[in-house]
Amino acid sequence: MFDSETPGDEEWPNNFKLKCSPLQQALLLYALRSDSTVKAMMTIVKEKLGNFFLEPPPLDLPTCYLDSTPTIPLIYILAAGSDPMGDIQKLAESYDMLSNINPISLGQGQGPKAVAGINEGGQSGKWVLLQNCHLAPSFMNQLETLVEKLGDGVELHEMFRLWLTACPSPNFPISILQLGIKMTIEPPKGLKMALLRSYMSIDQEFFDSCSKSYEFHKMLFGLFFFHGMVLERRGFGPVGWNVYYGFSEPDRDISRMELRAFLNDFEEVPYDALNYMVSEANYGGRVTDNQDRRAIVMMVKDFYTANILDPEYKFSSSGIYYSPPDGDLAHYFEFIRSLPISTTPETFCLHQNASLTAAINEGVYIMNCSLNLMSSFGGGATADDDEDAGKVKTPEETYSEIAADFVTRLPKNFDIGYVIRTYPVRYEQCLNTVLHMELGKFNRLLSKLRDTCVNLGKAVKGLVTFSPELEAVANGCLTNKIPAPWMGVSYPSLKPMLSYVLEFLERITFCEAWVKNDAPFSFWFSAYFFQQAFLTGVLQNFARSDKIAIDRIIWNFEVMKEAFVPEEHPLKGAYIHGLYMQGARWDDDNMCVADSFPKVLWETMSSIWLKPVEKLEDTEDKNKVYQCPIYKTSERKGVLSTSGHSSNFIMWLGIPHSCNGVHSEAFWTKRGVAFISMTDD
Repeated sequence: MFDSETPGDEEWPNNFKLKCSPLQQALLLYALRSDSTVKAMMTIVKEKLGNFFLEPPPLDLPTCYLDSTPTIPLIYILAAGSDPMGDIQKLAESYDMLSNINPISLGQGQGPKAVAGINEGGQSGKWVLLQNCHLAPSFMNQLETLVEKLGDGVELHEMFRLWLTACPSPNFPISILQLGIKMTIEPPKGLKMALLRSYMSIDQEFFDSCSKSYEFHKMLFGLFFFHGMVLERRGFGPVGWNVYYGFSEPDRDISRMELRAFLNDFEEVPYDALNYMVSEANYGGRVTDNQDRRAIVMMVKDFYTANILDPEYKFSSSGIYYSPPDGDLAHYFEFIRSLPISTTPETFCLHQNASLTAAINEGVYIMNCSLNLMSSFGGGATADDDEDAGKVKTPEETYSEIAADFVTRLPKNFDIGYVIRTYPVRYEQCLNTVLHMELGKFNRLLSKLRDTCVNLGKAVKGLVTFSPELEAVANGCLTNKIPAPWMGVSYPSLKPMLSYVLEFLERITFCEAWVKNDAPFSFWFSAYFFQQAFLTGVLQNFARSDKIAIDRIIWNFEVMKEAFVPEEHPLKGAYIHGLYMQGARWDDDNMCVADSFPKVLWETMSSIWLKPVEKLEDTEDKNKVYQCPIYKTSERKGVLSTSGHSSNFIMWLGIPHSCNGVHSEAFWTKRGVAFISMTDD
């Protein structure tokens, strides 16, 4: 089953599959092949409820309109990349209301304008469209009152309609949701649908309006393909984009208008200018992560290039996708309809394993949502769930036992005074200061874990008040998720609670060995709360020993053989271990980055020698290394820190990108290859 392409269809030994209910089959698939979780859930729904609940109905806007009245608003719940304005305008044309639409984009200071628009529209029979309600949380209470009083004492025009658009938001009034007609539509999924929608947005007049028709048609297809690519890469999680960006049709439309204008205005095709406008302004203006910015710049170069004019130029290694021979608009529609419906990750410059990552992420997301919906203090197995089930533990018994087990495992806090006396602040050894800082943070987290777990047991016995903090810890024990009170004093982690505690104990063991035996020959890079402090300490040691200003020092890196076990400290810098590579693997035989093995989503990285050198003595060949980002967790995204980087980002690490000259830095950048300091399990 593990190696099967369709694990859900495989026969199980001794007809065990026939003995299991659909729920039990889904649980087994979740354990063995988590990428098949969604299909298994669909089987449960089909068995219990039928196919009707598996087939989302298409949005029928005219029917929704007929169900509405002047006092019942129409609520459009926005999805990323969707824009309802075009659909509303088409509906308005059929009712001769196009000139009577009053769109109001909500935001700061737009409340009075919205109120006036609703009052005026109710009398004159206009369609009032309040856009982006989620951007005006302070106006939502007033909007709720207005909607509740629609028609009270004032007769509304029969053609008046109130349209509301909003992204999912906790600030949106529940009463309006209950009263209104709710609609949503996902942007077209799949590269083929994105291409069709892009070409349907233009007409023959625009298609023929460029003086360089051949170049325009070729590059226009490349632009539309790029638009579909950046949308589809979002489905692959952090391997596709570190941050889920809201790339939209206006980004595409302004880019195609610029393409036509630049080709008409310049004698030669200004590839550099076009690349800059798309990758840094139109689409790149949304990009906030440095690795994503590198990726989008390199992706645009694949389409805004002179090579696209070559009939033999392909967009992917499969050769299926390319800019078709020049023709009229109908010719391009015919070519797009001939493309396959489903696409493989290589179409988007990703490894085949990326599809597994996307499927696993979707399954985990659904499971997390289910856990969040589960009652924290109720619900358990019933006779209907398992006829042979014995006595089921109450939630209180469950989290009390888990908390008590944690308390027995946690060691005593570090004796900071002893550590400072043993490893005092010294000019020539800055890592002593790093150790003091880290142990202080470990003590803080140890105290939080111990106090909350001990008090949780007391709260169950009625000895202390059951505070919101203890309730969060209890919920975490039941759902196996790290509670927020712990994360408030912890390092970032996406692990389940049990795995988190086990790894935390391993980090403490590493620090205990450091305190007992002095600094290790190789440092566990993942063990720190703040890896940048360790890196600064290593740089400072080198700067002080060689009497060099620290701002004149940079890093060089050397990946060691997998079997390497250091027996002494290096002459300069430090050895580190404990990193994992996502999106690729390290080839220990050829000492370079290589493609991942099938179904292996991350690889343990060999030890790395961090070598500080003066800038004038830099030996790194920039053309032969891939500057691989290191992140704390696989989520990769974080908040913007004072350094200008994501709070999840640690550093760039240069490693050889090609064993035989086949690949380049651009290749691995588009693959989304990165190091993470810890896995999610």
